Amino acid sequence: MSLPIYVFFLAAQAGQTGQTAVPVPQTPTAPVAAPIVVTPQAMFAAPFAVTEPNRLAITPLVDGKIDEEEWDPLGTTSDGGKTYFQWEPGKLYGAAVVPNGHDAVFSFDLDANGWLQGRDNLEVRVSLSSGKPTATVRLLDATNVAGPMWRNLPGVALAATAAASSDATSTTYEVIVNDPGLEILPGDAGDTLGVRVDDPLSTSPAFDPFVPRVLSTVTLGYRRSAGLPAGVKFNTEGEGRSFVAGERGRVRLTFNGKNAAKLQRLELHTEGPAKNDTNMIAVPFPLFDNKGRSYVDYDTGIRDTAALGFRVLKGSLTAGDGISAVLESSYRIAPPVDLTLVTQPIPLGDNDRSLKLGFYIHSNSTRPLRGAVSITVPEPLKLVNTNAREFEVATSRGRLRMAFELYVPANTSGTFPIHFIGQAKGQKFDQIGYITIGGN
Repeated sequence: MSLPIYVFFLAAQAGQTGQTAVPVPQTPTAPVAAPIVVTPQAMFAAPFAVTEPNRLAITPLVDGKIDEEEWDPLGTTSDGGKTYFQWEPGKLYGAAVVPNGHDAVFSFDLDANGWLQGRDNLEVRVSLSSGKPTATVRLLDATNVAGPMWRNLPGVALAATAAASSDATSTTYEVIVNDPGLEILPGDAGDTLGVRVDDPLSTSPAFDPFVPRVLSTVTLGYRRSAGLPAGVKFNTEGEGRSFVAGERGRVRLTFNGKNAAKLQRLELHTEGPAKNDTNMIAVPFPLFDNKGRSYVDYDTGIRDTAALGFRVLKGSLTAGDGISAVLESSYRIAPPVDLTLVTQPIPLGDNDRSLKLGFYIHSNSTRPLRGAVSITVPEPLKLVNTNAREFEVATSRGRLRMAFELYVPANTSGTFPIHFIGQAKGQKFDQIGYITIGGN
């Protein structure tokens, strides 16, 4: 008998006898679970495991999308958000895919000596509000025995670039952390730092400075490998070398080992945006010589329209047992020249003044080249001479030092972009450096 008929039968019987109908037991409504509130102490105390501690130099396109082979996976947040981290000299790159309504918080212990130690703990919080991403950057100063304190870094925030996008369930954040002339970021292969990524609710207030954080130590580098046979070592000559788009490049992979390893075949290709702009090769693995050495050259043309930046040369090395090892090495597809400001402290001045600032023109070409560069600066700064400067670098991969004069009004402070625009080898370039006047 179904439940509605049974209820009707009881009601009719009660009406005939004058008895009260027996109520049908109702299933109690389950109580609504209170939302779980994770305190900052609990969030930052949870371990953050990284998938690979050796981080490669890779240049992503920061546009709010995670494209194939663009980002190097780092780990997951406590609620399963995917995170990414990579680098290049003077820049750190971070990304995260988190639930909607959450921010991404990147914590960097720049000296890898522990959070709440010294004056080297950097927090970068990326938020999305009204469709616009913003990056807030703070430096934790724990040198004061009275207690740690946050110091805002508007210069680093100004030099940072953030992007974000959302779908029905998640938000993707990407951020570039750029050194604004303060030389606070690690920027060389072999440097180590601590890192973790969290995704607190966007409504969470700024975190107190005294809360400890558990970070994982990673090492910056240009190469790594996995699965090499015992006794076989891998290296790259000229790690991180730059090659000009439109020219040829050669990356030499060096190996040490013995022929008993029975290495069979090596396949090489460039990952990411340059996959279709460079060569793919496969060669029988050459025998080791009597000193236990072997070499394979990745010689490639580079299409002149190839996207600029650090790319990963990926190799698959097959041994006699059919098991393959993975080899990865970073190299850079570069513009004809790079322009680098000479870093120098610029104190606050009480009077109007002119400063002479130096910069280097680095040639990335193996051929002599000529070009010209113009410089623009933001108000209230002014250039004393605004004429374009011609230059010539006569040697392969040579460099040239030049200078410009900058007018700085009294009591001017802050971080300012210095914009270099020019051409060399028939190609245009557009690069930005930063100076900071008056400290952080």
